[in-house]
Formats: sequence, structure tokens, C-alpha cells
Amino acid sequence: MHWLLRLYPHIWRERYEEEMLAVLEAHRVTPATVVDLLVGAFDANLNYDGVTEGVMYMANRLRSGIVMTFCAFMLFGVGWSMLARLTDPMPTFQQAAKPFPAFWILGNAVFIVGCLAFLAFLMGGLPLVFISVRRAITSKQRDVLKLFWIAISCLLIFVISTVVLAEWHPHIYVLIGYLVLSALLLIVGTVVVSQMIARTEFQLSELKIVFVPEIVILFCMVVSVTLSTILITAITAHAPQLFNSQDVNGPLFITGIVLMALGTIFASIGLRRGTIRGFDQLTRV
Repeated sequence: MHWLLRLYPHIWRERYEEEMLAVLEAHRVTPATVVDLLVGAFDANLNYDGVTEGVMYMANRLRSGIVMTFCAFMLFGVGWSMLARLTDPMPTFQQAAKPFPAFWILGNAVFIVGCLAFLAFLMGGLPLVFISVRRAITSKQRDVLKLFWIAISCLLIFVISTVVLAEWHPHIYVLIGYLVLSALLLIVGTVVVSQMIARTEFQLSELKIVFVPEIVILFCMVVSVTLSTILITAITAHAPQLFNSQDVNGPLFITGIVLMALGTIFASIGLRRGTIRGFDQLTRV
């Protein structure tokens, strides 16, 4: 693991490298440890200056964890939306689900839990975006305001294109173009909002409001991945014809579950960054 520590800034390594090596030697190194070290290296290169310690360091660590959780939820959302296509077309799903009521129960549960995760995401994310924009206006941070307007533009373009597409039955190539556009808008929107949060100096007390929503999001993600896996396994065994309706197929659902699982893993790492060290500081400040 010594090579991973070389990714950290020199001033950080002078102070913490020996201690970190001792910790790594005393504990079992897992893939999650490697990912956490990589994220920590990125965070240290952005925020660590050799002086920033205590509450400020904890705020920077929490902020990077929040950004990681935000990006992870976007990845999870893409996979979750793929699973939502399972009921398309509805008559085919209803016919297949008659002998197996569990299909409806699991499908509805995945939908409800996903919506709860999205609600928690809004409850935690919108206040931070509001604080970021307000602080950017007060301090005249034009770069942050530009990022905000880019994010709003992405949202408007997506809404308009979706409304237009819903009014008529497009050719398959138009539908593919819409999906590509939606993916690009999602990527751009995720990047610019992440940059907004990363460029805003939050107080630790402001970041505290995100801690509970982050836990709710992660819990819902774990439950959703588990139920989705059970649902797809049950359909594979009892109603495989559902995997071949219209443009929906088995690989689409497998890809969705993989994306949901990856998002859940990254979200757990993001939450861990803000709680593994200094949780006592977080609750006291």
C-alpha cells in the first residue's frame, strides 16, 4: 500500500505517512480500503495545506464524502430507472404476475424504497445547493454561479425533451438519441453540482443536516438492491418471458442491478469518510 500513499501531497506524507503505514499493517486491507485511500488522496490534494486541522479538516472530509455520495446516488438512480422498465408493457406484466403475487409486492417495494431514497436525497441536497448559491451571490463567486446555471439548464433541457417525446411515438433512432442526450445531461449535471459543493466553504454545522439523509439514502439503496435481486431471480425462475417484452431484456435488468450495487458501495464509502474519523466532533459541533 506504500505506492498509494505516494499519491498524497508531500506535506501530508511528512506528517502522517508512518502512522498510516502502521495502521495498514495492523489491519486487513480490502478493496474498500484501496478505494478509500484513493478518495482520500484526491481530497488531500484539494484541501490539505499542512495547517488545516480539527473542525475545518473534518468539514473538508465530510464535504468530499457528500460529493461522493451524491455521485453514487446518481449511478444508483440510473440502475433503478432500468428496473422500472420491468412493467413495460403493463398488460404483459399483469398477466405474468397473476400466479405470482410476490412480483407485485417486490416490484412495488423497490419503487417505494427508491422514491424514499430520492426524497431523502432532496432533503439533504437541496439545502446545500441553496447555501452554495447564496454564498456564491454574497461573495460574488461567478464560477459557482455559472455552474448553478449550467445545472438548471441541464434540468430544463431534460424536462422539455421529455415532454416533447411524450407527445408522440418517436422512431427508434429518436428514442436512442433521447437516451444519449439524457445520459449526457445527467453526467454534466452531476459534475457541475459536485463542483458547486466542492468549491463552497461550508461550516461543519451546515454539513450536519446531511448526515441523517445520507444514512436513509444508504439504507434504502441496500434494501432496493436486495429486493431487486430477489425479484429478478424470481422472474428468471418463473416468468422469463418478461425479459423479452418490447425493448426490455434480461441484460438491461442485470446492468441495472450492477449499477445499483456499485452506487450503493460508493455511497457507503462516502458516508464512511465522514464517520470513521471525527464522528464525535460532528455530533458536538
